Amino acid sequence: MAPIIRPATKADESALSNICLLTANAGTSSKHLHSHPALPGLIYALPYLNLESTWGFVLDDGGEVVGYTLGAFDTRKFEESAEAGWWPSLKAHYRPLLEDSDAALTAADRTYINTIISIPRASDAMMAFAPAHLHIDILPSHQRQGWGRKLIARAMDNLKENGVKSVWLGMDPKNTEAAAFYGRLGFRNLKLEGAEDGILGITVQEWEEYAV
Repeated sequence: MAPIIRPATKADESALSNICLLTANAGTSSKHLHSHPALPGLIYALPYLNLESTWGFVLDDGGEVVGYTLGAFDTRKFEESAEAGWWPSLKAHYRPLLEDSDAALTAADRTYINTIISIPRASDAMMAFAPAHLHIDILPSHQRQGWGRKLIARAMDNLKENGVKSVWLGMDPKNTEAAAFYGRLGFRNLKLEGAEDGILGITVQEWEEYAV
């Protein structure tokens, strides 16, 4: 049976966390970089199953989740929801580890914990381009088979159905394969003031004209 794309549920949390870990190092596995392997997923995957204004779809191959696209319709509402109900408990858990000599944190662990403590907000320029943002990750076993395009297509349909006209995403500039993938789909580097490198965006109209 061919893989299917279906809505993500809280039952997918473990799978999404694992996929995030296995793709967090510029598209490759970061498992060897962490003594606390849950960290990438706690920032970039699991909030989208638990917070306001979020959506998600997974690529399900015979009951195994092998990819996902996740996002928020309204990034500011998402940020406010996370600040109230997601980051506080994570800060309380992980902040003390930074000063615990027995915690055996790796450099990557420390980077992610510091991100949790001082989580960046989307810039005003990013919000002016689009209120919505998304993430997408697929395990290597299912890459280069057209599933990335199909996941993005489902995400764009979902955004259009909910009245969203454009979307942005953040990409590690070192991930050249991802840059090529997004370029083939019509995403462009927004080069926005106040935004980090690697912020790409596309409008629903551009998607329909270019990528479909």
